[in-house]
Amino acid sequence: MKGKKGFNISLIVQSFINLEKVYKDILKNLKLKKEDFISNRLVIDKVRTDFNIAFESSMRPCRHISQVLNIKTTKHCLYELSEALGFSFAKDMKDLSEFYVNYRDLKKDIDPEYLYDFLNSHIKLFRDFAESIINYIKQTTRNYLLIDYDLLNEKAKHIKDAMQKISFVVSQPEEEFLSKPMYFDRVKYFYQVAYDALFDICRHLGPKFKLKNPSDDCLVVMSQAGIIQNPNIAYEMMRLKNKLITTWDIDHKELYIKLKEILPYFETYVKELSNYLKKVVQNQNA
Repeated sequence: MKGKKGFNISLIVQSFINLEKVYKDILKNLKLKKEDFISNRLVIDKVRTDFNIAFESSMRPCRHISQVLNIKTTKHCLYELSEALGFSFAKDMKDLSEFYVNYRDLKKDIDPEYLYDFLNSHIKLFRDFAESIINYIKQTTRNYLLIDYDLLNEKAKHIKDAMQKISFVVSQPEEEFLSKPMYFDRVKYFYQVAYDALFDICRHLGPKFKLKNPSDDCLVVMSQAGIIQNPNIAYEMMRLKNKLITTWDIDHKELYIKLKEILPYFETYVKELSNYLKKVVQNQNA
Protein backbone atom coordinates (compact mmCIF):
# COMPACT_ATOMS: atom_id res chain seq x y z
CA MET A 1 0.00 0.00 0.00
CA LYS A 2 2.01 2.94 -1.28
CA GLY A 3 1.30 6.64 -1.31
CA LYS A 4 2.75 10.07 -0.80
CA LYS A 5 4.31 10.86 2.54
CA GLY A 6 4.20 14.19 4.28
CA PHE A 7 0.89 15.06 5.86
CA ASN A 8 -0.26 12.88 8.73
CA ILE A 9 -3.75 12.30 7.40
CA SER A 10 -5.00 10.49 10.50
CA LEU A 11 -3.85 13.29 12.79
CA ILE A 12 -5.55 15.92 10.66
CA VAL A 13 -8.81 14.03 10.19
CA GLN A 14 -9.11 12.99 13.83
CA SER A 15 -8.43 16.56 14.98
CA PHE A 16 -11.21 17.85 12.78
CA ILE A 17 -13.56 15.11 13.95
CA ASN A 18 -12.93 16.32 17.51
CA LEU A 19 -13.47 19.88 16.32
CA GLU A 20 -16.78 19.02 14.68
CA LYS A 21 -18.18 17.53 17.88
CA VAL A 22 -17.61 20.63 20.00
CA TYR A 23 -18.47 22.95 17.10
CA LYS A 24 -21.95 21.43 16.95
CA ASP A 25 -22.35 21.75 20.71
CA ILE A 26 -21.43 25.44 20.57
CA LEU A 27 -23.89 26.08 17.75
CA LYS A 28 -26.60 24.33 19.73
CA ASN A 29 -26.09 26.63 22.71
CA LEU A 30 -25.92 29.72 20.50
CA LYS A 31 -29.47 28.97 19.36
CA LEU A 32 -30.63 30.16 22.77
CA LYS A 33 -32.06 33.64 22.95
CA LYS A 34 -29.43 36.13 23.98
CA GLU A 35 -31.07 36.90 27.30
CA ASP A 36 -31.32 33.19 28.12
CA PHE A 37 -27.70 32.62 27.16
CA ILE A 38 -26.15 35.43 29.19
CA SER A 39 -28.13 34.50 32.31
CA ASN A 40 -27.16 30.82 32.26
CA ARG A 41 -23.82 30.25 33.98
CA LEU A 42 -23.70 26.59 33.06
CA VAL A 43 -24.10 27.35 29.37
CA ILE A 44 -21.45 30.05 29.50
CA ASP A 45 -18.95 27.70 31.12
CA LYS A 46 -19.81 24.97 28.63
CA VAL A 47 -19.27 27.09 25.51
CA ARG A 48 -16.02 28.50 26.89
CA THR A 49 -14.75 24.99 27.49
CA ASP A 50 -15.92 23.89 24.05
CA PHE A 51 -14.26 26.90 22.44
CA ASN A 52 -10.94 25.95 24.04
CA ILE A 53 -11.28 22.40 22.75
CA ALA A 54 -12.22 23.67 19.28
CA PHE A 55 -9.23 25.99 19.18
CA GLU A 56 -6.80 23.33 20.41
CA SER A 57 -8.25 20.78 17.96
CA SER A 58 -7.55 23.27 15.15
CA MET A 59 -4.07 24.13 16.39
CA ARG A 60 -2.83 20.55 16.29
CA PRO A 61 -3.17 20.15 12.50
CA CYS A 62 -2.12 23.77 12.06
CA ARG A 63 1.23 23.13 13.75
CA HIS A 64 1.70 19.88 11.87
CA ILE A 65 0.91 21.33 8.44
CA SER A 66 3.09 24.37 9.12
CA GLN A 67 6.04 22.07 9.84
CA VAL A 68 5.43 19.98 6.72
CA LEU A 69 5.24 23.12 4.55
CA ASN A 70 8.11 24.80 6.43
CA ILE A 71 5.96 27.79 7.38
CA LYS A 72 7.09 29.58 10.54
CA THR A 73 4.17 30.18 12.87
CA THR A 74 3.61 31.57 16.36
CA LYS A 75 0.67 31.48 18.73
CA HIS A 76 -1.28 32.89 15.78
CA CYS A 77 -0.79 29.71 13.76
CA LEU A 78 -4.38 29.63 12.52
CA TYR A 79 -4.03 33.14 11.12
CA GLU A 80 -0.51 32.70 9.77
CA LEU A 81 -1.18 29.38 8.04
CA SER A 82 -4.48 30.63 6.62
CA GLU A 83 -2.75 33.70 5.23
CA ALA A 84 0.14 31.66 3.79
CA LEU A 85 -2.33 29.38 2.01
CA GLY A 86 -4.41 32.28 0.74
CA PHE A 87 -7.63 31.60 2.62
CA SER A 88 -10.08 34.48 2.23
CA PHE A 89 -10.94 34.56 5.95
CA ALA A 90 -7.30 34.64 7.13
CA LYS A 91 -7.38 38.03 8.85
CA ASP A 92 -10.37 37.07 10.98
CA MET A 93 -8.50 34.04 12.33
CA LYS A 94 -6.30 36.35 14.38
CA ASP A 95 -9.34 37.28 16.45
CA LEU A 96 -9.77 33.63 17.41
CA SER A 97 -6.18 33.46 18.62
CA GLU A 98 -6.46 36.65 20.65
CA PHE A 99 -9.71 35.47 22.22
CA TYR A 100 -8.19 32.13 23.16
CA VAL A 101 -5.10 33.72 24.69
CA ASN A 102 -7.19 36.22 26.66
CA TYR A 103 -9.91 33.86 27.90
CA ARG A 104 -8.61 30.30 27.84
CA ASP A 105 -8.33 30.48 31.63
CA LEU A 106 -11.91 29.72 32.61
CA LYS A 107 -11.38 31.47 35.95
CA LYS A 108 -11.00 34.76 34.14
CA ASP A 109 -14.22 36.73 33.95
CA ILE A 110 -15.78 37.53 30.61
CA ASP A 111 -18.77 39.67 29.75
CA PRO A 112 -21.49 37.12 28.79
CA GLU A 113 -22.93 39.48 26.20
CA TYR A 114 -19.52 39.93 24.57
CA LEU A 115 -19.02 36.15 24.61
CA TYR A 116 -22.36 35.58 22.90
CA ASP A 117 -21.72 38.22 20.22
CA PHE A 118 -18.14 37.09 19.59
CA LEU A 119 -19.07 33.45 19.17
CA ASN A 120 -21.96 34.23 16.84
CA SER A 121 -19.71 36.29 14.59
CA HIS A 122 -16.61 34.09 14.68
CA ILE A 123 -17.48 30.48 15.46
CA LYS A 124 -18.00 29.51 11.80
CA LEU A 125 -14.35 30.30 11.15
CA PHE A 126 -13.51 26.90 12.65
CA ARG A 127 -15.64 25.20 10.03
CA ASP A 128 -14.19 27.36 7.26
CA PHE A 129 -10.65 26.55 8.40
CA ALA A 130 -11.27 22.80 8.57
CA GLU A 131 -12.96 22.67 5.17
CA SER A 132 -10.26 24.78 3.55
CA ILE A 133 -7.44 22.66 4.99
CA ILE A 134 -9.09 19.43 3.87
CA ASN A 135 -9.64 20.82 0.37
CA TYR A 136 -6.05 22.06 0.24
CA ILE A 137 -4.69 18.64 1.15
CA LYS A 138 -6.93 16.87 -1.34
CA GLN A 139 -5.91 19.17 -4.16
CA THR A 140 -2.18 19.32 -3.46
CA THR A 141 -1.72 15.60 -2.78
CA ARG A 142 -4.47 14.34 -5.12
CA ASN A 143 -5.40 12.10 -2.20
CA TYR A 144 -9.08 12.84 -2.60
CA LEU A 145 -10.18 10.04 -0.26
CA LEU A 146 -7.81 11.15 2.50
CA ILE A 147 -6.17 7.75 2.74
CA ASP A 148 -3.45 7.50 5.35
CA TYR A 149 -0.93 5.37 3.49
CA ASP A 150 1.62 5.70 6.29
CA LEU A 151 -0.86 4.20 8.73
CA LEU A 152 -1.73 1.38 6.33
CA ASN A 153 1.92 0.53 5.75
CA GLU A 154 2.68 0.63 9.46
CA LYS A 155 -0.23 -1.67 10.30
CA ALA A 156 0.67 -4.05 7.47
CA LYS A 157 4.18 -4.29 8.91
CA HIS A 158 2.79 -5.08 12.37
CA ILE A 159 0.75 -7.90 10.84
CA LYS A 160 3.72 -9.31 8.95
CA ASP A 161 5.97 -9.23 12.02
CA ALA A 162 3.33 -10.82 14.26
CA MET A 163 2.59 -13.51 11.69
CA GLN A 164 6.25 -14.48 11.53
CA LYS A 165 6.39 -14.94 15.28
CA ILE A 166 3.16 -16.95 15.42
CA SER A 167 4.14 -19.04 12.41
CA PHE A 168 7.35 -20.08 14.12
CA VAL A 169 5.42 -21.31 17.15
CA VAL A 170 2.73 -23.23 15.28
CA SER A 171 5.36 -24.78 13.02
CA GLN A 172 6.50 -26.72 16.05
CA PRO A 173 5.09 -30.22 16.58
CA GLU A 174 1.73 -30.21 18.32
CA GLU A 175 3.13 -32.10 21.32
CA GLU A 176 5.79 -29.44 21.89
CA PHE A 177 3.28 -26.60 21.55
CA LEU A 178 1.01 -28.23 24.14
CA SER A 179 3.88 -28.88 26.54
CA LYS A 180 5.15 -25.28 26.68
CA PRO A 181 2.84 -22.67 28.29
CA MET A 182 5.08 -19.89 26.98
CA TYR A 183 4.03 -20.84 23.45
CA PHE A 184 0.39 -20.14 24.33
CA ASP A 185 1.31 -16.77 25.87
CA ARG A 186 3.32 -15.86 22.78
CA VAL A 187 0.67 -16.65 20.20
CA LYS A 188 -2.06 -15.10 22.35
CA TYR A 189 -0.20 -11.78 22.44
CA PHE A 190 0.89 -11.67 18.81
CA TYR A 191 -2.50 -12.80 17.52
CA GLN A 192 -4.05 -9.78 19.21
CA VAL A 193 -1.35 -7.54 17.72
CA ALA A 194 -2.06 -8.90 14.24
CA TYR A 195 -5.83 -8.75 14.58
CA ASP A 196 -5.84 -5.21 16.00
CA ALA A 197 -3.61 -4.02 13.16
CA LEU A 198 -5.85 -5.64 10.54
CA PHE A 199 -8.89 -4.19 12.29
CA ASP A 200 -7.32 -0.69 12.22
CA ILE A 201 -6.78 -1.05 8.47
CA CYS A 202 -10.37 -2.16 8.07
CA ARG A 203 -11.78 0.73 10.11
CA HIS A 204 -9.69 3.28 8.22
CA LEU A 205 -10.72 1.99 4.81
CA GLY A 206 -14.37 1.32 5.64
CA PRO A 207 -15.59 4.89 5.01
CA LYS A 208 -13.44 5.10 1.85
CA PHE A 209 -15.28 2.02 0.59
CA LYS A 210 -18.62 3.66 1.50
CA LEU A 211 -19.26 1.37 4.45
CA LYS A 212 -20.93 3.41 7.16
CA ASN A 213 -19.48 3.18 10.66
CA PRO A 214 -17.85 -0.27 10.49
CA SER A 215 -18.36 -1.76 13.94
CA ASP A 216 -16.53 -4.38 15.95
CA ASP A 217 -17.23 -6.87 13.14
CA CYS A 218 -15.56 -4.66 10.53
CA LEU A 219 -13.89 -7.59 8.76
CA VAL A 220 -17.17 -9.49 8.61
CA VAL A 221 -18.86 -6.41 7.11
CA MET A 222 -16.07 -6.14 4.54
CA SER A 223 -16.49 -9.79 3.59
CA GLN A 224 -20.27 -9.46 3.32
CA ALA A 225 -19.73 -6.52 0.97
CA GLY A 226 -17.50 -8.70 -1.21
CA ILE A 227 -14.40 -6.59 -0.56
CA ILE A 228 -12.60 -9.51 1.06
CA GLN A 229 -13.44 -13.18 0.66
CA ASN A 230 -14.28 -16.02 3.04
CA PRO A 231 -16.73 -14.42 5.51
CA ASN A 232 -16.58 -17.52 7.70
CA ILE A 233 -12.87 -16.97 8.27
CA ALA A 234 -13.44 -13.28 9.04
CA TYR A 235 -16.00 -14.31 11.63
CA GLU A 236 -13.65 -16.91 13.13
CA MET A 237 -10.88 -14.31 13.37
CA MET A 238 -13.15 -11.98 15.31
CA ARG A 239 -14.48 -14.79 17.48
CA LEU A 240 -10.99 -15.98 18.39
CA LYS A 241 -9.84 -12.44 19.24
CA ASN A 242 -12.83 -11.90 21.52
CA LYS A 243 -12.27 -15.24 23.19
CA LEU A 244 -8.60 -14.56 23.81
CA ILE A 245 -9.23 -11.20 25.46
CA THR A 246 -12.12 -12.36 27.65
CA THR A 247 -10.88 -15.71 28.96
CA TRP A 248 -7.80 -17.82 29.39
CA ASP A 249 -9.94 -20.95 29.41
CA ILE A 250 -9.13 -21.96 25.83
CA ASP A 251 -8.22 -25.47 24.83
CA HIS A 252 -4.60 -25.24 23.65
CA LYS A 253 -5.00 -27.96 21.08
CA GLU A 254 -8.03 -26.22 19.61
CA LEU A 255 -6.05 -22.96 19.49
CA TYR A 256 -3.13 -24.68 17.74
CA ILE A 257 -5.44 -26.08 15.07
CA LYS A 258 -7.40 -22.84 14.68
CA LEU A 259 -4.26 -20.75 14.24
CA LYS A 260 -2.97 -23.02 11.49
CA GLU A 261 -6.30 -22.52 9.71
CA ILE A 262 -6.57 -18.76 10.18
CA LEU A 263 -3.03 -17.44 9.83
CA PRO A 264 -2.75 -17.50 6.00
CA TYR A 265 -5.82 -15.28 5.72
CA PHE A 266 -4.14 -12.32 7.40
CA GLU A 267 -1.85 -11.92 4.39
CA THR A 268 -4.73 -12.73 2.05
CA TYR A 269 -6.96 -10.04 3.55
CA VAL A 270 -4.21 -7.42 3.43
CA LYS A 271 -3.69 -8.15 -0.27
CA GLU A 272 -7.41 -8.11 -1.01
CA LEU A 273 -7.90 -4.81 0.79
CA SER A 274 -4.89 -3.34 -1.00
CA ASN A 275 -6.17 -4.45 -4.40
CA TYR A 276 -9.65 -3.12 -3.73
CA LEU A 277 -8.18 0.18 -2.52
CA LYS A 278 -6.21 0.53 -5.76
CA LYS A 279 -9.43 0.10 -7.77
CA VAL A 280 -11.27 2.66 -5.67
CA VAL A 281 -8.44 5.20 -6.04
CA GLN A 282 -8.22 4.61 -9.79
CA ASN A 283 -11.96 5.16 -10.17
CA GLN A 284 -11.76 8.30 -8.05
CA ASN A 285 -8.97 9.75 -10.15
CA ALA A 286 -10.45 8.70 -13.48
